[in-house]
Amino acid sequence: MRQTDTLSGRARKLMIRTGRVAVAGGLLLSLLALTGCSNRTIQISLVPTHGGIHPRMVRKSSHWFVNNRIAIVNISGMLMDGSAGGLLGGGHNPVSDLKETLTRIEHDSRVKAVVLRMNTPGGTVTSSAMMYHEILAFRRKTHMPVIASMMDVCASGGYYVSCAASYQMAYPTTITGSIGVIVQLFNFHRTLRYLGVQAPVFVSGPNKDTASPFHAMTPENKRIIQGFVSQFYARFLKIVKKTHPAVNPMDWPELTDGRPVTGEDAFHDHLINGLGGLESAIKLAKKMAHIRHANVVIYKRYSQSSGSIYARSNMPPPRSTQFNLMNLNLDGADMSALLHPNFFYMWQ
Repeated sequence: MRQTDTLSGRARKLMIRTGRVAVAGGLLLSLLALTGCSNRTIQISLVPTHGGIHPRMVRKSSHWFVNNRIAIVNISGMLMDGSAGGLLGGGHNPVSDLKETLTRIEHDSRVKAVVLRMNTPGGTVTSSAMMYHEILAFRRKTHMPVIASMMDVCASGGYYVSCAASYQMAYPTTITGSIGVIVQLFNFHRTLRYLGVQAPVFVSGPNKDTASPFHAMTPENKRIIQGFVSQFYARFLKIVKKTHPAVNPMDWPELTDGRPVTGEDAFHDHLINGLGGLESAIKLAKKMAHIRHANVVIYKRYSQSSGSIYARSNMPPPRSTQFNLMNLNLDGADMSALLHPNFFYMWQ
């Protein structure tokens, strides 16, 4: 009887283990289905995705007893004051990340200069302005040189943010510029009428529902929206002209009509200070900080790789349907973007 009970206990344990494996397998298959049929990988990390930002050594000086540091700070993807989501909540807030990183650098006396590794097409008007002012405040407080190193793309809002740096550097093949403002509106009133759907609204004034997708825009609505665009554009233009006095005044109308330019053209037109890659930016940072040798650290979360100075320098891939080059997240909650338009310093 005792032997029979032992066998039954073993059988129960085996069934429990088998069930756990089946559940785990089902979860894995579900995650694979969510990623689609393209070549994707799923990274399951035991480290909290939103862990604090910390310095990671990516290059140690070959000289002994070197304590100085050059800090690399990533500014990538769409600039927005909100979570740029990811699978299982792996999103981040670019504005918050920049603020947290700069605060940590302020309290590290070993850091002598900062290199902003930028790879972004821009973002919302307000987020771009927030990041710009955070960098300016950091420079005023620490008196450190800050070098903007532009990678593949540093356009519109990205270019706006880079104007806060002590020096702007780009590859000849970088896409930058795109100085301007855009707001994308959607209107469904004809479709709703065709479907026989009504969307009554009660407002306190004729312009309360300006830019609503449920009715045609009136001339006054259009004037209001265009007024916002013109105001934000004037702010962008003021910053660019203030930080780039060497530009030929005759060239401003062409350079600020929204067109993107290459790094080589931007340098020729004095929209940036120099040409060079990330290595050149690090070398310049040491020169401006009046140091000969330094360790290079990169500030990032524990869940992000940091094998070299180029680690994770690319823009994150779009999560969902794209409209031209602007990512319109049409998955669930982000549908609210269609009903609540935003203003962008962004290259489309």
